[in-house]
Amino acid sequence: MQPIEIIVIVLTALFLLALIARYIYKKVHHLPTGECASCASKGGGLVKMYRKKYKGNK
Repeated sequence: MQPIEIIVIVLTALFLLALIARYIYKKVHHLPTGECASCASKGGGLVKMYRKKYKGNK
């Protein structure tokens, strides 16, 4: 095998691994409720403040 062929194979494998990792991250990061667990815990206070200030559920 030529060094160029090895580089192309390695880069292709890395690209595919990145796609798989992105897919898994999206599946794990978001809950079935459509809300992110870490985002909900961090942004919960901001949502409550917004609702209190504007008296709505936007």
